[in-house]
Amino acid sequence: MALHFLFVYPDFLENTKHVRGIPGNYSEGIASISATLKREGHSVSLYHQTYMPDKRDFVLKIRAYHPDIIGFSLRTTIMACAAEMLGWLNEALPEIPVIAGGYHPTLAPEEVIALPGVDIVSRGEGEFPLRDLINGFDRTGYFNTSEPGFWFKQPDGTVIRNVMRPYPADLDELPFPDLDLFDYQNLKSNRIGTAEVIVSRGCLYSCTYCANANIRNTYEEKRSYARFRSPENAAELLARVLRKDPGVKYLNFNDAILNMFPEWFYSFMKLYKERVNLKFTCNLRFDHIDEEMCRVLADCGCYLVTIGLENGSEDFRKKYLRRSMNNAHIVKVAHWLREAGIRVYTYNIVGLPFETLALTLETVKLNARLQADNEIVSFFCPYPATDLRDISIAGGFLKPGAPLSGKVFLRMPDYPRHDIIYARYSFHRLVRAYRKIYRDPDPAKVAKREAGLDRRILSPRHPRLIIGVLRALGHHTIVGLKRISARFTPVLYRKLRQLKYSAN
Repeated sequence: MALHFLFVYPDFLENTKHVRGIPGNYSEGIASISATLKREGHSVSLYHQTYMPDKRDFVLKIRAYHPDIIGFSLRTTIMACAAEMLGWLNEALPEIPVIAGGYHPTLAPEEVIALPGVDIVSRGEGEFPLRDLINGFDRTGYFNTSEPGFWFKQPDGTVIRNVMRPYPADLDELPFPDLDLFDYQNLKSNRIGTAEVIVSRGCLYSCTYCANANIRNTYEEKRSYARFRSPENAAELLARVLRKDPGVKYLNFNDAILNMFPEWFYSFMKLYKERVNLKFTCNLRFDHIDEEMCRVLADCGCYLVTIGLENGSEDFRKKYLRRSMNNAHIVKVAHWLREAGIRVYTYNIVGLPFETLALTLETVKLNARLQADNEIVSFFCPYPATDLRDISIAGGFLKPGAPLSGKVFLRMPDYPRHDIIYARYSFHRLVRAYRKIYRDPDPAKVAKREAGLDRRILSPRHPRLIIGVLRALGHHTIVGLKRISARFTPVLYRKLRQLKYSAN
């Protein structure tokens, strides 16, 4: 007897949870698990939530699916909303087993298993563990509470904590993701002619603000955690994506580092150019690129890379972020990419533990020197089970168990909240100001003007609080207008994007 498995996918942000009509995002994990369960003969549905429902609508929607088992996908940033919905399930439909999975349950299982409404926590990559758990339930009517990869809440409240199940070493063993589960052509990215794709899992590195290292450490076998589909298999995956949505003109590779393994990278790029040959974006790492890679990327259609800079101080990056990169090399890599005709978008974090406004200016200046095409700036978020969260707590900047709500999470005497907000929303303007200074060929004039701008920005008389508030309002207005454009005029949005990147 086949079972009906329902995914509940809360796909919204805290600040947009009441906004209706925002298109949803693709989830590789959900699509992959769905394909695995369907291959076993089970049926799978998706309740794709793009806004926070009210209790009545939520319960009615769940009942309408008639699920045998519910799988709840949990992210750290929506845990408060998810906990509320799980409570509704516990009240209205306690007879339906609920399995919680995702990054947050993997890293914070004690928190998640304690939530009313959660019966089982799935830890790690769930395709094969869920397959075996659900097949067993289908045969016997009971869950095998010794199944590796799961924690089980017993009727008396006790918890059975099983060991992790090994991850699939060969990604080619997985079925191709179930794109049919989604309203695929109406996803946020697809509406503007772009498909989000992933051909790997894991990362070689252990940056302190990222959960990758701690997810890797939950497994007994750590050495081969970073894995890619074979080049042939990855190319076939992309071909399936394009058959599913012929309107796709761009691909976004969401892999941690697309060129993580050079031999794989060159083999895949050859197949990509032969069989796919669409413009694409990808994530790279400054200390993992050479000039030849830049040329190959450009030749195969890469028009933009996103790349982590995070902080402009070499010492700070090495001490607190575990990123030992040379600033001169960072500038050189950006030059190689620009010479190849590839745009460079940098990732930057403000509000890190032990950071100051002066240190943030170092990040601004490095962006100005490397002439990034755009800076993606984020407030630091102390995600659970990351080293930088522990550092934040040890430094007295964050209370243990503090909820992740709002924008600025740390309370630092040397970097007050209003200065962090000022830095975040003034970042692009400051980069432009320093870039203008660095264009002067006279080093003496550059040093004098740079020092003068430093003094003005850091002066206690500079109205950073007021400027930060006003620029935050302006930023959110622009973001809202872009969202409206992408939603209501996706064709125009796509045309403008094509014009923006026409030089490539």
